Amino acid sequence: MGLFSRPTFPSISVDQVGTAFDASAKQATETKTYDYIVVGGGTAGCCLASRLSEDPMVSVLVLERGPLHDTMKSNIPLISTDQTSKGTPLVKTPSEPVIAGRGQLIPFIQAEALGGGSSANAMLFTRGAVGDFNRWAELGHTSWDYKSLEPYFIKSEKCLDERTPWHGFSVCTGPMTNQLSYLPFKSQRLVQQAAIAMGYQNVTDFNSPDVPVDACAIINMAVDESARRVSTCTAYLPASLVQARRQRLKVCTKAVAIRIELDEGVAVGVLFNSSDRSIPGTFYARARKEIVLCCGALASPQLLLLSGIGAKEHLSEHGIKCVVDLPGVGSHLQDHVGLPIMYEVPMVDTLHHGVNSIWKGLLEFGKYMLGYKSIFGNTPSPMSIFAHSTHIDDKTAAVPLSSPAEGANRPDIEIMAIAYCASGSIPEKFTTGVFSFLIGVLQPKSLGSVRLASSDPYARPKVDLGFLTNRDDYAVLLKGVKLSMRIADWVTANGYPMKHYDVPRSESESDLDEFIRSKLATLYHYTSTCRMGRPEEGGVVGDDLKVHGVRGLRVCDASVFPCITSAHTMAPVIAVAERCADIMKQADSNV
Repeated sequence: MGLFSRPTFPSISVDQVGTAFDASAKQATETKTYDYIVVGGGTAGCCLASRLSEDPMVSVLVLERGPLHDTMKSNIPLISTDQTSKGTPLVKTPSEPVIAGRGQLIPFIQAEALGGGSSANAMLFTRGAVGDFNRWAELGHTSWDYKSLEPYFIKSEKCLDERTPWHGFSVCTGPMTNQLSYLPFKSQRLVQQAAIAMGYQNVTDFNSPDVPVDACAIINMAVDESARRVSTCTAYLPASLVQARRQRLKVCTKAVAIRIELDEGVAVGVLFNSSDRSIPGTFYARARKEIVLCCGALASPQLLLLSGIGAKEHLSEHGIKCVVDLPGVGSHLQDHVGLPIMYEVPMVDTLHHGVNSIWKGLLEFGKYMLGYKSIFGNTPSPMSIFAHSTHIDDKTAAVPLSSPAEGANRPDIEIMAIAYCASGSIPEKFTTGVFSFLIGVLQPKSLGSVRLASSDPYARPKVDLGFLTNRDDYAVLLKGVKLSMRIADWVTANGYPMKHYDVPRSESESDLDEFIRSKLATLYHYTSTCRMGRPEEGGVVGDDLKVHGVRGLRVCDASVFPCITSAHTMAPVIAVAERCADIMKQADSNV
């Protein structure tokens, strides 16, 4: 079997897994029924469905809005990260106006395919700081501290580079194969040298539990031994596994869930349609045990609201009967606000060279196909600088010796070193190379929200990103801007041509403010819209991920995070799904 060949995936259509729904009559006893229904076959859903269906006595239905996304292009790391490609399974929708960002409508993204975001993201496999999960414990979720989650990080992965107690690395461990990315360009290597010279510790394993807060790290990426992208679909639900479990595991693609059916406070089934309307009618499937929402931090709260679970006042606006008055649903949205600062560098030191030069592109692709190290097998974001804003000297941007501030046991700034244009508006043809510092605020205090735009389940939700509504986030972002500019100054001072391309006009307060507010972006790390917590404190689920006020219903995705983690969110989402599967298995065994 070739590098990109896989067995045919046995996906099933909506009419095969559900019973035609008649709203005027009680569903007949022959309604298609499963032990568990997993709504959303994304990053978390594929993992959860795989683990639940390990039990030969358990039946599982997965309902995924998107299609199977498994083509030659989708398996090549660099190509599959291209958000502008027509084949990429991403749906972009304008946000509500970002008031602190000059009223911009910043598109939010939903990945609709088996594997979800893990099938189209930059593949960065970062856990986050130990302090992130210990912060969850400080908020009252003691069973979700780092010590409790580390076994699930280990269980989920097969790390090709590290052989340590905190990594899974043997053939007996998890399916999420990952390895270190590398720095293919001189521009990135010089930025790395600049960071080290300015006091940032060079780290070889960013997922180590003792990694320093102020660090420069080459990042692990979810890529296998053959340099193919690893998504949770290819890892947890490969065609061979789904085929082997076909009697008890049904994976239905192109299915949009329109409502969770509730009966006297119990979630008993799911109503769903064909997402592309190719099969007319509404279908229904019952759950003997539980329904789990794994739709992501934007779609999971939307489905709860459509099902009558949420703030009563908001539901009444859309003519939806409130079944459970739970105001936290869709609130407390957190995301890493981003900001690109870009410099002109030699074309050969950027990914633009491979795009603009047919011969360079063919050379790199040939190397990739022959199994050699190539930009096609790498992430576009292989290195990041992490810092805490309270450690940064305002004048030099270097890391001074200082006593830790509150929350400084985890970084609040990330600067990704990308040898490409990181702007949302990318020209078709570049005449020069562009290098981007993509800055992210990792511990945002600003909160957004997810609300219904209408009662139509096909409609996209109203998403208020809430960027910079808390002034503290602006101060952190400003520190990140100045740090990026100091790094560029160091590189230039050491003889490398790094010229202004899209940077603040000057370092005056007004010019910095204008640049920041007009260039805001999202890093697509949406979390915490169905977060763990007590209902009176805005919580939606308990520590067992059960939805408050409803039996037989859980949520398992980034929406349950008590607060956002200080790194990329794919690996933590998978760990949450791994732990959720164990919680559910334990609960089932106690019945």
